[in-house]
Amino acid sequence: MIDEIYYSLDLIPAVWVLLGAMILCMIVLAAIMWPKLRRVTRRVHLDDEETLPESGYPPVSVIVYSQADGQNLRTLLPQILDQDYPAPMEVIVVNDESADCTETVVSELELKYSNLYMTFAPENSRHLSRRKLSITLGIKAARYNAMVLTCGNCRVESPLWLRYMMRHIAAGKEVVIGYSLPVGPEGVEDTDSRRRRRSFDNVWQAVRYLSSAICGRPFMANGCNMAYTRSLFFSHKGFSRTLHLNYGDDDIFINEIVTRGNTAVELSHHSRVESIMGSPAELHDVERVRRDFTSRFLPRRPYLSMGLTSMMWWTWIACGATASVLGWPSLIPLAATVATALIFTITHMTLWHRCSTALGSRRLRLTVPILSLMRPLRTWRHRIRGRKYRKSQFTHSI
Repeated sequence: MIDEIYYSLDLIPAVWVLLGAMILCMIVLAAIMWPKLRRVTRRVHLDDEETLPESGYPPVSVIVYSQADGQNLRTLLPQILDQDYPAPMEVIVVNDESADCTETVVSELELKYSNLYMTFAPENSRHLSRRKLSITLGIKAARYNAMVLTCGNCRVESPLWLRYMMRHIAAGKEVVIGYSLPVGPEGVEDTDSRRRRRSFDNVWQAVRYLSSAICGRPFMANGCNMAYTRSLFFSHKGFSRTLHLNYGDDDIFINEIVTRGNTAVELSHHSRVESIMGSPAELHDVERVRRDFTSRFLPRRPYLSMGLTSMMWWTWIACGATASVLGWPSLIPLAATVATALIFTITHMTLWHRCSTALGSRRLRLTVPILSLMRPLRTWRHRIRGRKYRKSQFTHSI
């Protein structure tokens, strides 16, 4: 009698429909997310294993956008200027309204390095994106066609960074999409839960744009580590199409100039830079608000596919819980829900763990399902917050 009650397959049709919907949600989620995670992980390993060419590297100009990053430039600039690069190279620091020691630091290093230069963004510039203006001035000052762009708050740990980024330009590409790992400064206290959320968001963002670029559909890059040619910049008339926006130099502009044939992705560990965030929690939220705003000018497919996975998580839980309740006292629906959940979540956590480890981010495993469920809620929170700061996204009053 007990077996008949608790293990009966005589369930109402609605339960079977819900169980089928639950399995369908898992299939859709796996079909979208798992290939992206594997694609990025595999690309990191492949780029690490590739052998660098001995010659053929083009002369390169490194544009460093600096905004009150004087102290970090003491470390960053020697890391760039001492690169093991076999071709001519110059570094141009663009000082944007820095009232700190930036000018002093660069002036001291100019005595040691003859290929280090500095230019300034005019202090009285108004109704312009100062970041875009600074980058444009740096590009105009560049002598070489191949350019690598980074920021003054970064660190370059590998002496082969330029070789790995420039090998694609040497092969005929015009745009190179690199990876920047956000890290917090030493000595800054932060909660473990916040670090996990930031790490999850960073990997999520990286998987979205890197996997798309690997598939031949590039649409954005990271402003701390990317490269393109000077001729491509000027043939596109620079940032002329987005002069009304403060930001978008590494997503909207890149989306305008990339094609399937002119873009390469570089994910080796040697090509990676670290972006040091002075106040991790605050800057992470600000970055998410900016990215959310500029995303409306980008292709919707990558955002919709990743957003669909979040919806699948909630639909899957709703279907499984409802089927378990409606099927009671039979334990079949509950057992099916638990079994499929274990199989799916263990596989998902493993793939996510491998991808985050390959990207050098915090190793996430057990918290991935929870963070995936909570991401839509935090996305809406940032969108609501973004409405409050919408005017700051434009270069003029609206």
